[in-house]
Amino acid sequence: MNPHCARCGKIVYATEKVTCLDKYWHKGCFHCEVCKMTLNMNSYKGYEKKPYCNSHYPKQTFTSVADTPENLRLRQQSELQSQHDSKPGPQ
Repeated sequence: MNPHCARCGKIVYATEKVTCLDKYWHKGCFHCEVCKMTLNMNSYKGYEKKPYCNSHYPKQTFTSVADTPENLRLRQQSELQSQHDSKPGPQ
Protein backbone atom coordinates (compact mmCIF):
# COMPACT_ATOMS: atom_id res chain seq x y z
CA MET A 1 0.00 0.00 0.00
CA ASN A 2 1.29 3.46 -0.88
CA PRO A 3 1.60 6.09 1.87
CA HIS A 4 -0.11 9.46 1.89
CA CYS A 5 1.73 12.77 1.54
CA ALA A 6 2.29 14.68 4.78
CA ARG A 7 1.46 17.96 3.01
CA CYS A 8 -1.46 17.30 0.64
CA GLY A 9 -2.75 13.95 1.90
CA LYS A 10 -2.80 12.33 -1.54
CA ILE A 11 -1.15 8.98 -2.29
CA VAL A 12 2.60 9.14 -2.86
CA TYR A 13 3.93 6.72 -5.47
CA ALA A 14 7.51 5.41 -5.36
CA THR A 15 8.71 7.50 -8.31
CA GLU A 16 7.79 10.80 -6.62
CA LYS A 17 8.37 9.89 -2.97
CA VAL A 18 10.59 11.81 -0.56
CA THR A 19 10.99 10.16 2.84
CA CYS A 20 12.09 12.67 5.43
CA LEU A 21 11.25 13.80 8.99
CA ASP A 22 9.56 10.43 9.59
CA LYS A 23 6.98 11.27 6.88
CA TYR A 24 6.38 10.78 3.17
CA TRP A 25 6.12 13.68 0.75
CA HIS A 26 5.63 14.32 -2.97
CA LYS A 27 8.79 15.98 -4.32
CA GLY A 28 6.77 19.13 -5.03
CA CYS A 29 5.13 19.10 -1.60
CA PHE A 30 8.44 18.97 0.23
CA HIS A 31 8.88 22.73 0.57
CA CYS A 32 9.64 25.35 3.20
CA GLU A 33 6.79 26.03 5.62
CA VAL A 34 7.30 29.79 5.21
CA CYS A 35 8.39 30.67 1.65
CA LYS A 36 7.26 27.48 -0.13
CA MET A 37 10.67 27.02 -1.78
CA THR A 38 11.03 23.41 -2.97
CA LEU A 39 13.57 21.57 -0.86
CA ASN A 40 15.59 18.39 -1.23
CA MET A 41 17.47 16.13 1.14
CA ASN A 42 20.51 18.43 1.09
CA SER A 43 18.77 21.77 1.43
CA TYR A 44 16.17 21.30 4.17
CA LYS A 45 16.36 21.85 7.91
CA GLY A 46 13.78 20.08 10.06
CA TYR A 47 12.11 21.66 13.06
CA GLU A 48 9.25 19.96 14.93
CA LYS A 49 8.89 17.47 12.04
CA LYS A 50 8.38 20.28 9.47
CA PRO A 51 10.77 21.28 6.66
CA TYR A 52 12.30 24.76 6.43
CA CYS A 53 14.85 26.40 4.18
CA ASN A 54 18.01 27.76 5.78
CA SER A 55 16.66 31.34 5.79
CA HIS A 56 13.41 30.50 7.57
CA TYR A 57 14.62 27.87 10.02
CA PRO A 58 13.17 28.93 13.42
CA LYS A 59 15.75 30.40 15.74
CA GLN A 60 15.81 28.70 19.11
CA THR A 61 15.95 31.00 22.09
CA PHE A 62 16.83 30.05 25.61
CA THR A 63 15.33 31.85 28.56
CA SER A 64 16.86 30.12 31.56
CA VAL A 65 20.03 31.37 33.19
CA ALA A 66 22.74 28.82 33.77
CA ASP A 67 23.92 28.13 37.31
CA THR A 68 27.51 29.15 36.72
CA PRO A 69 29.76 29.59 39.77
CA GLU A 70 29.56 33.36 39.34
CA ASN A 71 25.75 33.34 39.17
CA LEU A 72 25.54 31.12 42.27
CA ARG A 73 27.87 33.47 44.16
CA LEU A 74 25.82 36.51 43.15
CA ARG A 75 22.57 34.80 44.20
CA GLN A 76 24.02 33.90 47.62
CA GLN A 77 25.35 37.42 48.08
CA SER A 78 21.96 38.86 47.14
CA GLU A 79 20.17 36.55 49.61
CA LEU A 80 22.56 37.50 52.41
CA GLN A 81 22.11 41.19 51.64
CA SER A 82 18.31 40.89 51.66
CA GLN A 83 18.41 39.05 55.02
CA HIS A 84 20.63 41.76 56.45
CA ASP A 85 18.35 44.54 55.14
CA SER A 86 15.20 42.93 56.55
CA LYS A 87 16.49 42.64 60.14
CA PRO A 88 15.16 45.37 62.41
CA GLY A 89 17.85 47.73 63.54
CA PRO A 90 18.31 49.33 66.98
CA GLN A 91 15.96 52.18 67.76
